[in-house]
Amino acid sequence: MTETTTFAVAVTSTEWRSLIGYGELRISKRRIQIVAEPMTLKESRRLFDWMPTTVLGDENDTIVLELATNWLENSKKAPSHPAELILLSRSSVLSHHCVGSSSLAYLSGDAHREGIQMQIGRYQSTWAEWAAEQVSSQRLAAAEHLLRGFEFEIDLNEKRPDGYRWQEIISLANNSKTVIKSRPKHIESLLRSVREISNSVSGVYSTEAFNIAVNVEWVAMRLGKDPLKNVILREQVDAAIAVARDLPWSATQQWIASTSEATSSLETAFPKVYTDDIRPETIVHIVRLVMAAKEHTLSPKDFVMSMHHVGKHSHQAAILLGAAVAGALGPLMTRRLLRSLDMNDPMDLDWTDS
Repeated sequence: MTETTTFAVAVTSTEWRSLIGYGELRISKRRIQIVAEPMTLKESRRLFDWMPTTVLGDENDTIVLELATNWLENSKKAPSHPAELILLSRSSVLSHHCVGSSSLAYLSGDAHREGIQMQIGRYQSTWAEWAAEQVSSQRLAAAEHLLRGFEFEIDLNEKRPDGYRWQEIISLANNSKTVIKSRPKHIESLLRSVREISNSVSGVYSTEAFNIAVNVEWVAMRLGKDPLKNVILREQVDAAIAVARDLPWSATQQWIASTSEATSSLETAFPKVYTDDIRPETIVHIVRLVMAAKEHTLSPKDFVMSMHHVGKHSHQAAILLGAAVAGALGPLMTRRLLRSLDMNDPMDLDWTDS
C-alpha cells in the first residue's frame, strides 16, 4: 500500500482567524511539515512543537491546516525576511482540522461565516498526547523552580524510593483521579484522599486539633477501618482533641505535649501507614496546603513557614510537600507563587484573578 503524505501546519486560533479574514498569514516556512497517514510520533511532535503556545494544553487554540502541494509557489515572500518568511495564502489550504470536540464548537461560528467546513479526528489523539507531554514538562519545571527557591537541588526526573516518579506525584496532586498503580502506595493514597480528609476535619481546621484529626482520618482511610476502636487509644485521642480545640493552628509552633503524644500513639499503633517522609506532621501540612492550593486560598506566608518547618526534620518531606503544592497549583500559579516569595516577608496573593 502506498503511503500518503500531506503538507500541514499547526496554527493558533488568532493566526487562523487572521488567515481566513485577511486571506493570508505571515509565517515561517519551517513550520510547514510533511506528515504521513498514519502520522508518526516524531512527525506530530515536529508539527506541534513549531506552533506558538498561548495557553498550554488549550485545544481551542490549535488548528491544523492541510495544504496543497504547491503551497510555496502560491505564497508571497514576506518583505521583512524573504528567505525565511512567507505570506501563506488561504487558497493553499485544502482543509481545516480541529484537535478536539470543544474546539469544533468554539470555532464553528467563524468557520460557518467564512464558508469553511471544519474537520475533526485525524489530529485529535496525536495532539492530546503531545499536549499531555507539554503540560507534564511544564509542571515538572515549575516544581523544580519552586524547590530551588528553598535551596533544594533535586533531579525530579529520578524515581522516588517508593518507585513513583515525581511527574506522577505532581500529576496526582493536580488531579486526584489520576491512577498510577493498581495497588497504590502511601503517597498516592494520601494525595488522592486530600479533599476527603480535609472535609472530614473541617470543624477543627483553625485549631491545633486539626493535627490530630488529620492523622486519625489518614489511618482510617489507608487501612479501611476505624483506628479508634481501641478504647484506651480513643480516650487519649478524644482528650487531646478537647485540649487542642482551644489552641490556634500554627505552621511553626511546637505541638503541645498531648497533641504529640496522641499522634505518636497513632503512629505506634499503626506503623504500616507511615514512612520516613510521610510522618504525622508531614501529612498535616500536605493535606492543609494541597487543599488550599486546589481552592486558591493558599497563603504564601503559611507555605514558606511550613516548608521551613518540615524541612528542619526531613529534606525529603519538604521536597514532597513543595512538589505536591506545585502540582496542585499548576505551572502558571506555581510561578506566580514563586515570584511572591520573599523568604523573610512573603507577599499576600489574591488568587481570584488567576
